[in-house]
Amino acid sequence: MIQFPSFIWQLVPIFLYAETHYRFRYFLSFLRKSEPEIIADAPHRIEPNSSLPILILIKDAHLFPVRLDSITLTIRASGSIVLRKKLLDSFIEINQKLWWRVFDIPVKELTGNVQCDIIFELNANNQKRFYHNDNHRTSSHRPLKVFISSTPLPRFKQLYFGECHSHSNYTDDQVEFGAPLEASVQLCRSLGLSFFCVTDHSYDLDDDVDNYLLNDPYLPKWQQLQQEVDDLNSKFLDFSIIRGEEVTCRNSVGQNVHLLLLGNKLFFTGKGDGAEKWLKTRSEYSCEEILKEKESSSLAYAAHPYEPVSLLQRLLLNRGKWFARDITNPILSGIQFANGQLSIYFKEGYRQWVKALLQGKRLFILAGNDAHGNFSRFRQVGIPFLKIHEMECQIFGKMRTGIFLNSLSEGNILDSIRSGMSIITDGPVANLHVLSSIQPRSSIGCSYAGPSHTVLLEVLSSIEYGSIELLKVFKGIIGQKETELISEKNLKSFDLDRKFSFETKCESYIRSEVWTSSKDSSDGQSHFCMTNPIWFTQV
Repeated sequence: MIQFPSFIWQLVPIFLYAETHYRFRYFLSFLRKSEPEIIADAPHRIEPNSSLPILILIKDAHLFPVRLDSITLTIRASGSIVLRKKLLDSFIEINQKLWWRVFDIPVKELTGNVQCDIIFELNANNQKRFYHNDNHRTSSHRPLKVFISSTPLPRFKQLYFGECHSHSNYTDDQVEFGAPLEASVQLCRSLGLSFFCVTDHSYDLDDDVDNYLLNDPYLPKWQQLQQEVDDLNSKFLDFSIIRGEEVTCRNSVGQNVHLLLLGNKLFFTGKGDGAEKWLKTRSEYSCEEILKEKESSSLAYAAHPYEPVSLLQRLLLNRGKWFARDITNPILSGIQFANGQLSIYFKEGYRQWVKALLQGKRLFILAGNDAHGNFSRFRQVGIPFLKIHEMECQIFGKMRTGIFLNSLSEGNILDSIRSGMSIITDGPVANLHVLSSIQPRSSIGCSYAGPSHTVLLEVLSSIEYGSIELLKVFKGIIGQKETELISEKNLKSFDLDRKFSFETKCESYIRSEVWTSSKDSSDGQSHFCMTNPIWFTQV
């Protein structure tokens, strides 16, 4: 088969760390240089009393060996230097494919926004060179922004937070690569997270370990991923990694869409939009086929189902969106429309979710960021091989899934996601509890029978995310519409609860939604929380 022509990579949105050594035959690359890629990263926020982890990644030094002579960190707050520290005691010769290290920096005396400037001094080809934060041509080299919070993430007892759509170093191809799993664990902890789901693309996980242009039918990368997840889950008792895969599959009209499989050990091939073969865009499986054949213990979520698809992506990669008949498949666990930023596509996903609920579909929501490393900002290959494009959205851990658990483990997390005992948030938290329930933690995702019920609503926010501005509790009657049981504005509180009663004569649900004020949040933005429903029947 003929390899994809060069222009195809202009059509694929790239959100990982930028791979700059590949170039198309007969084409020049302005980004390519005879050095390994060198990147510094840090979490966008850290919890109080946490050290600040600085991640250093050096990739492709097996092709371009380098001597790293020094790394110097400078932290500024309000324009003034508050810390300057050398991170290396002596030089290091680096010649492996992927070298990384996390440096933990004590910052207990600091709060608020800081800028971290990391200077690399290296010797490559017998020439001494200095770089700030990365060595990409055309990148900004700006310091990394980190918010050192004076308050922990708002949370209830036994509520654990995680990133449910992320990519790792098992993605490694012509234009991108991700962060190692163990490094991600260390940065996650400082963010206040207790788990993440690793969901690398199906078209990357079937590659040869040493050549991303070749597929290996024995799936060594997939097998290595399974083993590393097992090893790290045994090593870290206070943190869990959920194994998974982002599968390219066909929707009901044959277009390529993405499906998140969580907890699966059975691999599904999906090459349709991987840009590996010219004109070969038909994925091996339809969504319906995967849902029928997947392991019963695994979960399946529609990934970013309403994100924009350009005309050229539709024509050349056969990319599409999820349709209502795909979303309402009874085996589908839920929908991940919270994908790193509040946009019209978030709003469309929200609208379609509510529509499915009113049709009686028990569809649960999940939050993630489609993060590929990128804990502080993402750097991507923009105009192919000419420019690095940078943004500060879709950052690891910005949008989070909160899960109510008795104890932390991969199996328990999957069970709680399966039951819908979860919320999605980028700041505040909400909990619903039926007072007659024997559930000790939350009633979210549960089902109850009877004509009348009393429910306790609890809401928490913090000075980081702003005071509670809007609070709503919706009641949805299946086959009809939603009404508001509670609607309150301008509450100006960080901690509140409401007890309310209601009656129901037919199948229905309730759910809650919270928004904070942008006027008193630390970033000047409004933040949200949405709960999954509680279901009610007459029998």
